[in-house]
Amino acid sequence: MSTSSLAARMRAGETVFGTMIAESFSPGICRTVKAAGFDFIIIDTEHSLAGIETCAWMIRAGRDIGLAVIIRAPAFEGQWLNRYLDLGANGLLIPRIEDGDTCRAIVDTIKYPPVGIRGLGTVAGHSDYDPPPTPELVTWANENLVLAVQIETQKGLDNRQEILSVPGVDALFIGPNDLSLSMGYPGGLDHPAVLKAMDDIVQTAKDCGVAPGMHVFDMPGAKKWLAAGAKFLAYSSDLAFIHSAGKAALAELKG
Repeated sequence: MSTSSLAARMRAGETVFGTMIAESFSPGICRTVKAAGFDFIIIDTEHSLAGIETCAWMIRAGRDIGLAVIIRAPAFEGQWLNRYLDLGANGLLIPRIEDGDTCRAIVDTIKYPPVGIRGLGTVAGHSDYDPPPTPELVTWANENLVLAVQIETQKGLDNRQEILSVPGVDALFIGPNDLSLSMGYPGGLDHPAVLKAMDDIVQTAKDCGVAPGMHVFDMPGAKKWLAAGAKFLAYSSDLAFIHSAGKAALAELKG
């Protein structure tokens, strides 16, 4: 168990940087991302094909080299969330949070007693198969596993205060595409209403002591949100990196 967890670093005011993985599932990708200097990856199981076994060995690869692995979960019901955590994921990114009750139920599910109701398995990926004493394991997990919630709908925007006030939420993550779609401006990431909504969500996160986060795909956008106080920044994705770099190279080569 790391003493310099992603959650602890954000609580200390540090900005952490990651990228989204949607197609490139291999231990080599973990090493490549780590070598590039990123702090974490998000494995997208909401929109991609990654199954539980794929997540398991990506998580193991990340743990072995000190790269934090966050799982964007496909659902927040039953045992999905704790399966990822028992495999050793450093945290969870939960999409489409729209109210405080849902958020509280998630915190209750993933925290060990006395905070929540998570069941305990000791000799597993999350303890690197060599568990410390149970009180130490439970306390560390409750304090250091990242819970990031996505606000990406009009309803979530309206209820941002109650969502981000829930104890146990470590980071906010705005989904700009879905937010603009829900607000009636599909693809309008630069629409004044969408920009104001994102500013309002970030400000509420800061007011609630939650690390503001964003998924961005270009350098001007990244710099803008860093200046606005983002502490949990996902830059681009495996597919977007290949697509943008490939197009730029071919344009130059063919030009």
